[in-house]
Amino acid sequence: MASERATAFADDFAAANAEAISFVQGCSDEAWAVVVPGEEWTVGVVLHHIAEGHALGLSWIGSMSKGEPVTETQASIDAKNMEHAARAVGVSQADTLALLRENGDRLEALLRGLHDDELDRTASFGPAGGREFPVEAMASVSAGHLRGHLEHARGVLAPT
Repeated sequence: MASERATAFADDFAAANAEAISFVQGCSDEAWAVVVPGEEWTVGVVLHHIAEGHALGLSWIGSMSKGEPVTETQASIDAKNMEHAARAVGVSQADTLALLRENGDRLEALLRGLHDDELDRTASFGPAGGREFPVEAMASVSAGHLRGHLEHARGVLAPT
C-alpha cells in the first residue's frame, strides 16, 4: 500500500503541474518568446525544460527507490540543459503541453505508488557529489523544481 507521504508528494506535484499546464495554455505567442532573466531561456524553453525534467525525476526517483545510484554529475546535467535549450528554441506550446501531461502523469503515478520503505531509502546521488540522498527528498523536489522555474517565467510576464 502506498504511503500517505507519497500521496501528499503526488498531490503537490500534480497541483504544480496543473499550474504549469494552465500557464502554458494562457501564454500568447509573444509571451512564449520572452527571455526569462536568470534562466536566459525563453518562456517556451523554460516550460519545456520543466516537462523534460519530469522524465529525469521519474528516472532518478525510480532508480533511487530501488537503492540504485544516480550516476549523472552536475556537469553532465548542465551540459544536457545546454543541449536542451538549443534543441527547444522553436518548441511549440502544443508540444510542451503534451509533454507536460505525458511526463507529468508518469511522474505523478510513480510518486503516488511509492511505499514508506522506498521513501525512507537513500542512494548515492551524483549531482550532490555522490552523497547519499533520501528518496523522500527527491520526491519533494519534484514539485519544487517545477515551481521554481514556473515562478521565474511568471515573473517576467507579470505586469509591472
